[in-house]
Amino acid sequence: MNRREFLSLGAVSIVLTACSSAPQQMADSVTGAVTGTSDALLAAMSHQIGVSETQAAGGIGSIMSLAQSKLSPESFATLTKSMPNADRYMKSVQEVLGPNTKITDLSSLKSAFSRFGMGPEMIAKFKPYVMDALGKVGGDPVKQLLGGVLG
Repeated sequence: MNRREFLSLGAVSIVLTACSSAPQQMADSVTGAVTGTSDALLAAMSHQIGVSETQAAGGIGSIMSLAQSKLSPESFATLTKSMPNADRYMKSVQEVLGPNTKITDLSSLKSAFSRFGMGPEMIAKFKPYVMDALGKVGGDPVKQLLGGVLG
């Protein structure tokens, strides 16, 4: 089993757990995760922390954009290799904020979350999900890269 399959299986199990009280939602989420029509991480975050999948993508993309501005190109490449769909998440941020907008510090990260309809407290809710997803593929060194960015 390769890393991507392992991450997908882990994310599907999170979706199953998150949706245990809503059988139809669970069936829809799992079907989307397995067929690739929906991102399993987005579905899990949506159910666990109560955001839409668009907000989940925007939050992840905003965090990844901050990491891009703080890390060396080599370190950022290591990070993105461990985050399936990182480019798609970051593109969602550019679509909402504009292609020339950079997320360079906590203030601009809070502003990006605000543009996706989320308060600054949501950053703390996103952090463990994003770090866990990175750690499942890239291990502790990759988690530490992002941890250094987010503090």
